[in-house]
Amino acid sequence: MRWNHPIVALSLALGIAGVATAAITLRSRPTQLGVPSGAKDDTVVINKTHPTQLTVSVLDQYRRRLHSDTAVRFRRIGGGSIDVSPSGVVACARNEDAVVQATFMRLVREFSIHCRPVVFVEAVSWMNFVVGDTARDLSFTAHGPDGSPVTELRGNISLGDGSIAEVIGTRVRPKRAGQTMAVVEIGDQSARVSILVYRSVTSFVDNPPSERLLAMHVRLVRGDTIEVPLPKAAFWVKYLPTDRKAAPPTIELSRNGACSTGDGMRVKRVEEGEYVKYCLTQAGAMMMIAHGATGAEVVEGNVTLQLVW
Repeated sequence: MRWNHPIVALSLALGIAGVATAAITLRSRPTQLGVPSGAKDDTVVINKTHPTQLTVSVLDQYRRRLHSDTAVRFRRIGGGSIDVSPSGVVACARNEDAVVQATFMRLVREFSIHCRPVVFVEAVSWMNFVVGDTARDLSFTAHGPDGSPVTELRGNISLGDGSIAEVIGTRVRPKRAGQTMAVVEIGDQSARVSILVYRSVTSFVDNPPSERLLAMHVRLVRGDTIEVPLPKAAFWVKYLPTDRKAAPPTIELSRNGACSTGDGMRVKRVEEGEYVKYCLTQAGAMMMIAHGATGAEVVEGNVTLQLVW
């Protein structure tokens, strides 16, 4: 029989399409358990000292997460004495490892827990860069309950102003002159590091008032001495060596000012190889930079001013 009437033919076609759509609809069902959030190679590293909630995802046949994660049950099946509650809350009091089993209906997933609690993070007060420098590791150390360094870490490093510098893993790369703050967060602990990026100049005087971070490149052979004019100001003077293992030159004020090891407010923690002093100068102040007759044949690096006022 042929259907010549256009309305009847269209209705039949829509009816057939509707039946076909209904026939391919499949019901979602749990088929596997996903590894806990933050796990790598089925290993969860916990740096928190406070109780931590494990999260194992229940996935369907399309690897979509189902809304039944709270029904997953947990138990420790091997390792030390780590306390794991049936709901997946873990308390890490000391360095210890364990194997945990997660179950949901007939689904089972095993994974390892590494308790590496961090009680404080020690970091340098600042990191100093000159525009054009390569990336460098952020200087910090995480410490455990016994004071020893913790090397298995899971955390985050963020920057206040991404236009001044950027974070690449645990390394910081300068982008433009300016100052921003890096925040290191590990477990329940955090530390803040001031990121200073200096602009290269040929003189420390007669620069715009807005320029607060200035760097001058110096290279001296044995016996060399140079004098550099300074502005009337309060500032931190630092020497950033090209080779951080090399000794710095002698840096001191030759007239109209005085320097000390700090500003009297708080102790500064600096990177290895850096020379740092706090100075107050009057008009006509001069800085002497000298390399003695002994030691390395050449010293090379950047003398920087971080102007306070």
